[in-house]
Amino acid sequence: MNTAAFISLCVIAKNEKHCLARCLRSAQMLADEIIVVDTGSMDSTVEIAVNCGASVFTFEWNDDFAAARNYAISKATGKWILVLDADEALSPLSRAELHNFIQQSPAEGYYFRIRSYLGHASNTVDDYVVRLFKNTSQYRFAGAIHEQIAGSIQRSGADSGLAFAPFIIEHYGYNPQEIEEKRKFSRNTAIIQKALVQSPKDPFLHYSLAIEYLQNKNFLQAGEVLEQTITLLRGDEGYIPQVIQALLLVKLRQPEADSSEEVFRRAILTLPENGDIYCLYGVWLMQRRKFSEAAAVLEQAMSKNRDLVENSRLSALLGDAYFLAGIGERATEYYTNAFCVEDRAINEHCLEQMLILWGSESHTAVKEVLGRILTPEILASLLQRTKETGRFDLSLATILLAIIERHTAGDMAALSGRCSMYCQMLKFAIPASPLHSHTYAILSVGAEELLVRGTLIQLCCGHIRRSIQQELLDSAVGQLALVASLIRKFSADDPLLFWQEVFLGETCANCQSD
Repeated sequence: MNTAAFISLCVIAKNEKHCLARCLRSAQMLADEIIVVDTGSMDSTVEIAVNCGASVFTFEWNDDFAAARNYAISKATGKWILVLDADEALSPLSRAELHNFIQQSPAEGYYFRIRSYLGHASNTVDDYVVRLFKNTSQYRFAGAIHEQIAGSIQRSGADSGLAFAPFIIEHYGYNPQEIEEKRKFSRNTAIIQKALVQSPKDPFLHYSLAIEYLQNKNFLQAGEVLEQTITLLRGDEGYIPQVIQALLLVKLRQPEADSSEEVFRRAILTLPENGDIYCLYGVWLMQRRKFSEAAAVLEQAMSKNRDLVENSRLSALLGDAYFLAGIGERATEYYTNAFCVEDRAINEHCLEQMLILWGSESHTAVKEVLGRILTPEILASLLQRTKETGRFDLSLATILLAIIERHTAGDMAALSGRCSMYCQMLKFAIPASPLHSHTYAILSVGAEELLVRGTLIQLCCGHIRRSIQQELLDSAVGQLALVASLIRKFSADDPLLFWQEVFLGETCANCQSD
């Protein structure tokens, strides 16, 4: 064993039978010992931990996550401690890879990227938290909830300090079912309220309470607590941007309060390089139908530092600003920039918006743009995403775009399979109205024609008259125009509601949950 890199995995758990095995197995090949501290499970959590090779200890729960964490790490014998939550899993990482990184980037502790899944697998937000650190008695967690160890390491004065590691921990605790099963809102607010009795002027506790209200969509109480939090801040807290962003999000959910604009302006003066604030202000302006002003503010965000809104999402947001302003060409330009294989939620949103633009007088180049930017990888991720969300109309559009893309690429052998997939998808589609039924009937006839032509091309191994190939392409484009007309006519989603939910999920996730 290489004792210079000996690692102890430490996990605290309570009633985690549904996820603990996934967590422990994700780091099993990496850790030389596994410590699981159970805080009162009534299910098979302990048995699962033992079966995964863990040493299990019992800790009487006292509404203090830091106390439980510190008890767990006190049992570790390794030189390094890796901390995971039961509802997390370490992304694939070999022992050699981790050891080499530690040797090449020496530090007392390392931030890992925490990738939280917000409902659908493609809707994620990232945060950075110290999860690997040297096993030293000086390093201990602090905070009854949202406990952290970074401050302890920084205060130690160690020369090597903290560094960022290129490793990912996947967090599933924001899944709505997970939140409901654990009753996290009631549990967390009770813990925070108890801690506030002891420390009534602790701004982080107030902020944590506000985040719980935000996650529970209790915006009035969240706003009141955030206002109180701001009065308690000293000015050197590292989470000040998150407090301000959370308050601005509350303002987005109170559109009747016109006085909010002064709050946004003060926020920009306070943090002029924080691009996330510009994004929130842009959405606020869009709520008031000031679309040109919103676009100008969002353009400024492009050159600012951003944590909440990455480039693909900002491009999509700008696309919506121009879309609502009736400037289709600029909207299409930004929707085009937004497409990204990793962000399937944004891809779906941008596809819908571009199909709504299809055929509009304001912009007619959408067809050419879609054919150019939608790679097979993006189309595959779009199809998976639209199936997950039950958007049959967008699934149909995606398959038709895949047919057009393969035709353009000259891949005649793949056309029959795409056409067959389109026919099958239509059979499962459920029309939402008599008008839908009529349109789907027309689409079904066209789908059979597509399949016949695709099969002919496949049987002839591509050696077939160009006119038949062109007829297949024309038919696919015609079908796509019909699907686009359905989406234009019946799309009920307000882009602003979409963005409010995006910011709500990411702002809540930005305060790492237990």
